Amino acid sequence: MILRTPPQRKRRAGSGAGDDADLGLVKSVGVASATGRSPVSDRRLALYDRPTALALADAPGEPFDDMVCTYHCRQMVKSEFMVALDTAEKQVQEYQTKLVALEDQLSKSEDERMQFLDKLNYVEQELAATKGRESALQERLLKELGEYQERYRGQVMKINELEVQLNKEIDSRISAESSVSSAKALIKDLEGDLHRLSESSEREKKTLKKELSYVKEDLSLSASKNNAELEKTILRAENYESEAKLLNEQLTNLKKQLDECLSEKNEMELKLLNSSALPNQHAPTEEQKLIKLLQEELRNYEKEVHEAKRLKSSHMNVELLKEKLLEEQGRRERAELELSKLQEIGARAHKLELELASCTALLSNIPDVSSYADIPQKIADLQKQALTYLNEVGEVTSRLKELEVALEYADLSKQQAEGEAALAKERAASATREVKRLELMVSSTCYTSNYLLLRPEI
Repeated sequence: MILRTPPQRKRRAGSGAGDDADLGLVKSVGVASATGRSPVSDRRLALYDRPTALALADAPGEPFDDMVCTYHCRQMVKSEFMVALDTAEKQVQEYQTKLVALEDQLSKSEDERMQFLDKLNYVEQELAATKGRESALQERLLKELGEYQERYRGQVMKINELEVQLNKEIDSRISAESSVSSAKALIKDLEGDLHRLSESSEREKKTLKKELSYVKEDLSLSASKNNAELEKTILRAENYESEAKLLNEQLTNLKKQLDECLSEKNEMELKLLNSSALPNQHAPTEEQKLIKLLQEELRNYEKEVHEAKRLKSSHMNVELLKEKLLEEQGRRERAELELSKLQEIGARAHKLELELASCTALLSNIPDVSSYADIPQKIADLQKQALTYLNEVGEVTSRLKELEVALEYADLSKQQAEGEAALAKERAASATREVKRLELMVSSTCYTSNYLLLRPEI
């Protein structure tokens, strides 16, 4: 009997479905071999064209028109089937190992998923904490930024105030320097005026000393002249006294003669009266003639006496007039000298008045000075004031340096505040970048977790 080997068939388009059927057959064969049964032990026939369809030998009522394999065919099929079974068992073992590996991978993926879930929770907590920290940091940064802005505004206000104070101090320093320079110029002018006044006063003292010496010399000369004139007047007075004595003696003699004449006159008058009282009045006699002569002599004596008195008085008046004339001449000369001196003194006095007027005008321009005695005190006060001004200028310069130092410190603090603000902004930017990075990490972990959760289903 010739063995028939069926030709190999080409795969059809439904080979995928056939492979699935073969896989199901292998599974069923594996199950049968596991139970100790063979596909032929239950009296079923394996069709060559349809190996997946196992027909029962004693299936009643079914038409069986296909060709039934012979013993050798069945042996060949059995060997092929055993080979396929071995390969299927190997594949099953491989699939089991793969399944175990997949289960291990699934458990690992579950562990990883749990780890990733823990990490996700941790990252979410970290994200919430970072968001809280970010909000707190933003609040703190906003607060610090507000404080820095307030400090910056305060520093700007302080800088403006310091600049105003600096300008005021500069103006006060300039005014103090100008006042010091004006005070120095005024002191120099006062010193020059004082020097000129001292020189003029020294010159006036020298001139006055010279004039005093001249006046003393004039007085000594005038005193000597007066002494000489006094001696002359004394001599003249002595002469006048001697003449007056002589005239007095003559006057006394004349008075005596006059008295005698008067007595004789009275006697003669009495005699005449007695003679006139007589009853018989005689013609004028020699006695009457004598009386008339005596009366005439008496009249002549009286005239002489009057003339002598007049001469004496005129002589005395002439002498007095001469003396007065000499005195008046001396007085006139002295008056002329004094007048010339007075004119010179008046000219000097006019010059002194002009200088005094200029000095008084200068003194009026100088405050708190009413006399020349106040000038040294005023100079001392001005020197003290200059020293105080210099001290004030030193204080102003020290304040200016302090203000410059404070301004530099304010600039440094401003720069520091700006740097801190920039650092705060950089920190905020870095915090925002960190938050974005954490959000990306969370999104990536969420994606990986979702992917791992969906992978076992695939």
